[in-house]
Amino acid sequence: MNDTPKDFSHHESPVNLPANQPEAEYVSDVMAELLAKMDFGHVFLLPGASYRGLHDSLVNHNRNYNPQIILATSELSAASMAHGYAKATGKPSLCILHDLVGLMNGSMGLYNAYCDRVPVVFLGGAGPLDPDQRRFIEWNHSASTQADIIKDWVKWTDEPPTGNATLKAMLRGKQIAATAPQGPVYISIDTHVQEQPVDDTLETLDPSLPRYQAPPAMGANEDALQQAAEMIVNAEFPVLVGGRFGMYESVRHPLIELLELTGAGGLNDRAIYCWPSDHPQNISGDKDALLDADVIVCLDVIDINNTMGTYAIRRRSDILEARGKPAPKVIDMSLNGIDNNSWTAFGGPTPPVDLQIVCEPQYGIEQLTAAVRKTLERDDSSHARVSARKKMLSERHDKLRAAQTAKAQEGWDSSPLKIERMIHEVYQAVKDKDWILSAANHRSFNEAVWNFPGAGAYLGSDGGGGVGYNTSAAVGAAIALKNKGKFCVSIGGDGDYLMAPATIWSAVHYRAPMLHIVNNNSTWGNDEVHQVEVAHNRNRPKENAWIGQAMRDPIINFADVARGFGAWAKGPVGTPDDFAAALREAVAEVEKGNVAVIDVTTTLGIVS
Repeated sequence: MNDTPKDFSHHESPVNLPANQPEAEYVSDVMAELLAKMDFGHVFLLPGASYRGLHDSLVNHNRNYNPQIILATSELSAASMAHGYAKATGKPSLCILHDLVGLMNGSMGLYNAYCDRVPVVFLGGAGPLDPDQRRFIEWNHSASTQADIIKDWVKWTDEPPTGNATLKAMLRGKQIAATAPQGPVYISIDTHVQEQPVDDTLETLDPSLPRYQAPPAMGANEDALQQAAEMIVNAEFPVLVGGRFGMYESVRHPLIELLELTGAGGLNDRAIYCWPSDHPQNISGDKDALLDADVIVCLDVIDINNTMGTYAIRRRSDILEARGKPAPKVIDMSLNGIDNNSWTAFGGPTPPVDLQIVCEPQYGIEQLTAAVRKTLERDDSSHARVSARKKMLSERHDKLRAAQTAKAQEGWDSSPLKIERMIHEVYQAVKDKDWILSAANHRSFNEAVWNFPGAGAYLGSDGGGGVGYNTSAAVGAAIALKNKGKFCVSIGGDGDYLMAPATIWSAVHYRAPMLHIVNNNSTWGNDEVHQVEVAHNRNRPKENAWIGQAMRDPIINFADVARGFGAWAKGPVGTPDDFAAALREAVAEVEKGNVAVIDVTTTLGIVS
């Protein structure tokens, strides 16, 4: 362990420590040293007695540096912050959860990370495996196998019984988390082992050795690539559907290159923005695009059945039959074929795929681009087809965006704000900044009201649909991007905010500037819409849809809540002019290094 680093700049600096760091005395000291060498940067946690030894070592041995402790206010917040942090950095993150009850409280965070394929190393604690070493509370908080609670939604678990086994498990855990398809791992570390003195049997491990690294990216089969390239080049109307990997900026330019080379239409899948909003080939929001396409390329699409509408296969088949069109050929480029769980989004019926290319999509994109380019070079007539498609798509794009704009502007000046107006105003306030949208009400976005430059501008949704992720993930991303020149902005629902409002304290405490917008319609809006639909289908009064949904008596003042945690806050604001004025103030506060929260009153609505 080195002396206190020169760039030790955060304000939770330990005191009364010697100038030179002493040798490790306890197994947890060696664990802390190893975590520093593994370069996690930060560790998200809520204190717990099950890892008190490691906690002490992080503070009094590592001097609260690499990893620096980020104190959460709940285990769900800790897990979600680590989730957002990993997406913002593109590297595995670290979270520590108290044994059993802490793991239960944070379990939804593990599930979200699993469904989102985000690498988070979760360390848990466990009362001593040796019953003779347990304190009273450790009989309540210990289980023979802690991981039984969450084993179905992590890639790997371990409960190492010794110091050496624990150190090796940490290295292996990070390697597994970072290996595609990425995802969380869980390691339960024995309380008694942590507090044991160091002896000569404890090994010194080097995290830089090749054996501890994630393997290189998995490439695609060359024959499959060539087949895909020929299908795309010879198609009348190919469509590229950009999926999960759109959260990473590294694929932005490769995706655009493939789009332009093929002359295909670009569609964003679910809550991802892979293609520039203003690109003339981006037809996201065009409900007929997949019906018109004859070749559909799914690029890291989470659930092809959902994307293709095959859950309503009869309706889709009827439409195609009425048009006299055969079903389109579908190409799947993903790792879905080797990562299946029957009860998650990765399961479901066998999707209608004609060609499956198993590879890491980030790498496969470059390979597919090369294959398409070679195919185009061999066929002189193909260039004319590509040019014709681009012209058609540009016209289709312009018409689509005009229609989206017109729809968005219906009731534009209403109070409370229409959701589209709220989103538009936020974009106008940050568009000249080097912004990143870390979290959002993903069903509320319209390509006409927020101009995305392509992949990596939006970090994506929760993955598993667990409410309570949004605000905490945004805080984790803000901590990751602190001092990186990024303007962090997030938009979250009022219900999501209520799940973990205190996470705003963590952002304020750790000086992580961010702008957070609370989309406040005073109800569980998504579910109220569902109640309206069910009532309509059953010929029952829709006027009762708010019961058991609305949060209006009393109205919650989310700005007051945020101010209570030390943030600058404004609201509730409900008119366009008031919101625009509040945004100007908020942006100025964020640029000064503060956390700003605006509580904006909106209408109930889901933008199509």
